[in-house]
Amino acid sequence: MVITIKFLYMKKIITTLLFFSLSGAYAQNQQTVELIKDINPGSEGAGIMQPVEFNGKLYFPADDGEHGRELWVSDGTEEGTHLVKDISAAGESSITFLTEVNNKLVFSANGTSGDIELYVTDGTEEGTVLLKNINPTSSSVPSDFTKLEDKVIFVANDGTTGNELWVTDGTADGTVLLKDINPNGDSYPYGFIEYNGKLYFQADNGTNGSELWSTDGTTAGTTMVKDVFVGGDSYPRSFGILNDLLLFRADDAEHGDELWVTDGTEAGTTFLIDINTAEGEGSSINEFTLVNGKLYFRARTADNGMELWSTDGTAAGTALVKDIFPGVEDSFPGALTEYDGKVYFQATDGVHNTELWVSDGTDAGTYMLKDIHPTNYSAPNEFIVFNNLLYFVADDSTNGSELWVTDGTEEGTYKPIAGQDEAVSPLYFIPFSTIYNDELYFKAEYGTTGAELWKLGEQVAGLDEAGFSKNVTVYPNPASDKLTIALANGTVQNVTVFSVTGKKVLESATESVDVSGLSAGLYIVKVQDDNNRVLFNKIVKQ
Repeated sequence: MVITIKFLYMKKIITTLLFFSLSGAYAQNQQTVELIKDINPGSEGAGIMQPVEFNGKLYFPADDGEHGRELWVSDGTEEGTHLVKDISAAGESSITFLTEVNNKLVFSANGTSGDIELYVTDGTEEGTVLLKNINPTSSSVPSDFTKLEDKVIFVANDGTTGNELWVTDGTADGTVLLKDINPNGDSYPYGFIEYNGKLYFQADNGTNGSELWSTDGTTAGTTMVKDVFVGGDSYPRSFGILNDLLLFRADDAEHGDELWVTDGTEAGTTFLIDINTAEGEGSSINEFTLVNGKLYFRARTADNGMELWSTDGTAAGTALVKDIFPGVEDSFPGALTEYDGKVYFQATDGVHNTELWVSDGTDAGTYMLKDIHPTNYSAPNEFIVFNNLLYFVADDSTNGSELWVTDGTEEGTYKPIAGQDEAVSPLYFIPFSTIYNDELYFKAEYGTTGAELWKLGEQVAGLDEAGFSKNVTVYPNPASDKLTIALANGTVQNVTVFSVTGKKVLESATESVDVSGLSAGLYIVKVQDDNNRVLFNKIVKQ
């Protein structure tokens, strides 16, 4: 028997599901969910983008419906969530790439002049200002911000040198062109990754094509590592770090777009393995994910299609993990994420559509964990490890993309936010999540609020009825007027009574509760004691 409870309170939407298993069978943990603030009242939503933690608070772009998308801050409370500054009074500032450096946040924004330039904030309105007008005649469009020690490397166009490599320490004087890699045009630096104290990326110097470069944050220390494709473009990208080596995909003309490795030196930058030997265009490697000393990734071969592979950094140790969709069809493993020593991802085996899979690196240990949407695809994605569990977004056909969680077992894979199966207006559309103050924050839509900022709240553990009666006793039961709470140990601090529809109907700070005013029926009793335990039982009101 399962009793479902949903309720609203404190002007914030919270749903809770309590599982009472008469058989003592497995019961899933359920959690509340809380709206931080309805920034843009109505159905449009605030258009929040990925929050960044800075000085103990979350900073993010949001649109309140009045100022356009501007800089906001939140400490996790409604009162502490507010606009930092309306940077572009004439429209929206379209903030991107919020990045911390030297106790400041630097970012790209569209100012009042309409130009996209480099801005900085210390978290206050007066401390949110244009840092440097890199391109006085137009927009420099700063992008691809990447932290390197006490500096931020980024790409910008000053109107003279083209799209080149820039650096900032958060001050105007410390914001300079790092290197004009292509003196005759744009070098288009791309795909930054930090490795052994340097940033590695692809860039085109106008002579060698788009090749592998690195920088230590100085002009002299910004150099081409190797011309992988002599006479052409190798386009090095999809970087992954393993055993003090940097792996990447690149095209050297002879093998096509395949797996390479570097130790940061020209001599140590070598071809690793030709995975797709039968097709000249390469294996289309992507999504390197480190698990137990190996990098997992997806790659294509003519015989197996796009499947799950792994490497230990050697040619002999690079192999297909499993042909999930047998034959030449693609299982297309995606959103690869490490959790508890295994890799979790989405894939299709041709029988089931895109569902949740897991692998320990062996053929036998690679399997579909759960068919979340049996008649279509659930497309699990946006994975994040939180409180020793793996949270993600998936669609089981009930309400669209919702928050899910797994402990690595099929029975432990479920929707942690309670009441979603029954909800008329479910919590859904979750494009990002962030851990802040040991809580999980995410963007989601619920009912008529539009997409706003939410967080997971209180967890209510499923317990069996024997556990209830052992720890907390309610009598008489059935009751007609006075209800007494007795604990096996501890002192009652608070008693809350809920109807089966989830409405809080009574609250008491003592072990004696007057239920005479309640209508006849079934009620749930929540008891908090002086040991910070939360216990549940149920009563029948006569």
